[in-house]
Amino acid sequence: MLPPAARSVLLTLACLLMAVSCRRQEAEKPQQWSFSEEGVTFSADFPRARLTECKRLAQGEYDLAVRPEDLPVNNSPWFAFKVTATKETSIVAHLRCIGGTLRYRPKISTDGNQWVMLPEEAFTEGPQEHECTLKLEVGPNPLWVAAQEPVSTAEMKAWGRTLERLPFVTMSEFGKSIRGTALWKLDIGKADAKRHVSIIGRQHPPETTGSLALMRFIEELAGDSEMARKFRDEFHVLVIPLMNPDGVDAGHWRHNLGHVDLNRDWGPFVQPETKAASEQISALKDKGRIFLHLDFHSTFNDVFYTPPDDAPANPPMFAATWLDRLQKRVPTYKVNREASHTPKTVTSAYWAHKTFVIPGITYEIGDNTDRATLKLVASAAAQEMMALLMELKDTP
Repeated sequence: MLPPAARSVLLTLACLLMAVSCRRQEAEKPQQWSFSEEGVTFSADFPRARLTECKRLAQGEYDLAVRPEDLPVNNSPWFAFKVTATKETSIVAHLRCIGGTLRYRPKISTDGNQWVMLPEEAFTEGPQEHECTLKLEVGPNPLWVAAQEPVSTAEMKAWGRTLERLPFVTMSEFGKSIRGTALWKLDIGKADAKRHVSIIGRQHPPETTGSLALMRFIEELAGDSEMARKFRDEFHVLVIPLMNPDGVDAGHWRHNLGHVDLNRDWGPFVQPETKAASEQISALKDKGRIFLHLDFHSTFNDVFYTPPDDAPANPPMFAATWLDRLQKRVPTYKVNREASHTPKTVTSAYWAHKTFVIPGITYEIGDNTDRATLKLVASAAAQEMMALLMELKDTP
C-alpha cells in the first residue's frame, strides 16, 4: 500500500487531469447554433449556460437537448440559453433533459436579471418525463430561458462585495478550486470572538433557491436590528456562500470540475474545495467554541435536515427549539423537519455534527417556493437563530 503522502499526490494529479479533461470538453461544446432559414439563433455563451444539442425540425420548430457533466448524476437537469431572431416571431422548442427527468419549470427573462416562470399556456409536458415543449416569443433582443434564476458567481461575489462595505464584515480568499478559481469567504462580527457559527452554500450548481435564502439569511445577521448588533458583539460568523464556483459557471447539474458531488466529500476531502472549507471551519475550534453549522441547498420542497433529537450535540435540542420558534413566528408557513444523518452520506452537516458534536443542519428550499416567502422565512429563521444562540451563549 502506498504511504499517505504518495496517495495524496496521486489524488491531486488525478483531480488535475480530470479538470483538464473537463475544461477541454467544455471548450469544445458548441456555444451557438444559427439557422439562417428563419434568422433564429440559440446561444450558450454566458456563465451558467447549458445547451448541448440544437437542431431545426421544421418551420419555427426546434429540438433542444441538455446533457449532464457526468453519468450517473443527481436528477437536477440544468439548462440555460438565449435565443434571438432577426424579426419578431413565435417558435416552438422541444426540450429534452438526457439523463434525468424535467425537474424545473422553465423561467424566462429579457435581461438576464429579472425572471418570471414561463406561463402555463406556453409550457407542455412531453410524453416522457424528461421532455417538454416551450412556445417562445423571440426577436432581435435576446430572450433568456433557464431552469431557475441563474445566480452566477459574479452576482454572488458582487453581493459579497456590497456586504464587505459594512465595518464588521471582511471578505477574503482562502483557497482555490480545482480549476484555480479563488474561493472566498465572509467573516461577520468581531475577529476575536470566542463563539462561532459556520454557514456554507451552493455546493450543487442548480440550487439557486438555496443561494437566495442564504443571502437573505446573512443580510439579517448583518442588519441593523438590535438583536443583530448584540449578536455580532458575541458571535463571529464564517460564511462560505459559493462552494462550487466552477460547477456553477459551467452549468453543471451537480458536480465540480473534478466530477465529484462536493456534499459527498466531507470525509475523504479529495477535492480542494471541501478540503479548504473544512480547514476554515476547523480553525474556528482553535479560537473558541463552534455552536452551529448550516448548509444551504435546494430540493423539491422546503425541509430542514437535522441530527436526531437524541443524538449528542451541544447545544442540545437546538434544531427542535429553533424550528419550533420559527413555526410560531411564521404560522402561515409549514416548517418541515427530518432527521437525516447517516454515515453513508458524508455531507457537510453530518461531518460538522460528528466532528464538533454540534447541530449540523441542512437548510433546504423548494425549487418552486414563492420567492417572497423564501425571503420572509430566511429572515425569520436568522432572527430566531440569533435570539436562541444569545440565550445559550454561556451554557457549558
